[in-house]
Amino acid sequence: MPRELGDELLSSCARHLGLHNLVPFSSRLRRLVIRSVELIGYWGFEGVGMERFVELLNHLHVTAEDMDDEHCWATLLLDTIQSSEGAQHLSHSYWGFFMELKVSKSWLKLDPARSLQIIKSLTEAQEWSKSECWIGIVWMPGSGETMEEDLEHSIVLLFRQRPGALQKLEQWMERWSQETGEEIPEPFRGICKRAHEAEQPDAP
Repeated sequence: MPRELGDELLSSCARHLGLHNLVPFSSRLRRLVIRSVELIGYWGFEGVGMERFVELLNHLHVTAEDMDDEHCWATLLLDTIQSSEGAQHLSHSYWGFFMELKVSKSWLKLDPARSLQIIKSLTEAQEWSKSECWIGIVWMPGSGETMEEDLEHSIVLLFRQRPGALQKLEQWMERWSQETGEEIPEPFRGICKRAHEAEQPDAP
């Protein structure tokens, strides 16, 4: 798609975003907008602000089938999630999709301090579905080794609220290890081992 067409579509989207409610997109316009976002990223929408950009993403319901360049989307979603507006308002489907991207995109680097802040915020808000995804994402690059004590409290709370999260996180980490050839961090294994032990009934 020519850059000029993308700019024109972004201007059109910005006008939509200026309204109180986003109007429905036709299937063709939706595809063109998704492609424009992929090519240009958030900065083309900077004038309307991150909160409205997140609203647009939620309105588009972007899936893997819509994406031509996963590299661009992985970067865009990381930047969005690490913003305060994205952490609060981006729909859960994008968090799950970003988790799937992170399994094979080991080059994605996180800001450890911001990652920990997001986890704490999600825990306080009891956003357990998002927390499940983000905790897995934080461990994949191995950055969890430097935040073990801070992470464990949130992980324990997550497992109490969502018992199935333990198995899901372990499966994600195994996939990540197979895709990247990286070893699963020992602190993560230790936390999961203690969680499994806590699930066992008391011996008679």
